[in-house]
Amino acid sequence: MCRINLLILLAVLFFNISILIWYHFNNCHSIKKITQIGIFDRSSANSTVYYLDTQCKSNLNDSSTINRAKEFNIIFDTRRWNDNKKESRSGPGSTLEGAFDWIKHLQTFFQYYHIRSVADIPCGDVSWQFSIQEINTIEQVYFGGDISTHVIQRNQKLYGTMHYNKLFQYWDLVSCSIPTFSYKNSTHIIQNNSFDLIIVRDALQHMHIQNGLKAVRNVIRSGAKYFALSSYPPNQIFSPNTSRSINKMEPLPRKPFECEIRNYCKTGAIKDGDFYENNINCYPFNFPLDKAILVKPSHTKFMTEYDEIHIYKIDDELKHIVEQYDNACI
Repeated sequence: MCRINLLILLAVLFFNISILIWYHFNNCHSIKKITQIGIFDRSSANSTVYYLDTQCKSNLNDSSTINRAKEFNIIFDTRRWNDNKKESRSGPGSTLEGAFDWIKHLQTFFQYYHIRSVADIPCGDVSWQFSIQEINTIEQVYFGGDISTHVIQRNQKLYGTMHYNKLFQYWDLVSCSIPTFSYKNSTHIIQNNSFDLIIVRDALQHMHIQNGLKAVRNVIRSGAKYFALSSYPPNQIFSPNTSRSINKMEPLPRKPFECEIRNYCKTGAIKDGDFYENNINCYPFNFPLDKAILVKPSHTKFMTEYDEIHIYKIDDELKHIVEQYDNACI
């Protein structure tokens, strides 16, 4: 009797062990298959390829273009705008602290206006841009262009293989039109898409005013929906009376009255790479202040500068204004 019970016990034990072995083998095999499918799915999700439809090529016969590129390469290489080796070579305004207000307001703008693509020219060393979640995880594409080939080479090396939809390419905002972009996947090719938003931050104040006019005209002609830029108030201080929040539409004057006493054609006649306090609302740029979507101070945490962030919807009125630029400051 004891022998029979022992045999029954051994049989049950053997059966249970067999079940465990079978379950372990099949479950592990299933996990392996699921993991492989998951990897494939992630790869498929990122199989879309983005590219610019045109390139910005240097005109070797244009000394001004060559000199601009050389100057901004020197600024980057020598850390002229920021000698702190732990911070951005693009200047103290490009640190996370210096860009705090741009980060805050762009996050709100991206969410409210459903921005899916961005051209950021000049992008600098992108030390603050990817801290904006909406740029880091942008639905379509982020394009960073810069006239400094050394900046672009650095950015391509650091980010080119990390983000399938982040493009970095040499771009001269003055002499080259804003590009469109295309993308393709396994079933479609969608060509000649204009960017939703063009960012020109901390750039116009470092351009000769004639080059600044050309740059702004290229932005407005680009087919983009929105334009974000840096502008200094003509009275040299931010005023709550000329402030506007996204979707608040606080009343604004057509033009700051201080424009009448400022001569930007004279103060803006600088060497590219130097500095003057540009203003987008006064002559010769003439953007109507009351058409701004956003007007806010750029540096509430970084008080050594008092420029503002302006965002405009690109419409027919702005397109008409920039067509008058050929006769400005002459």
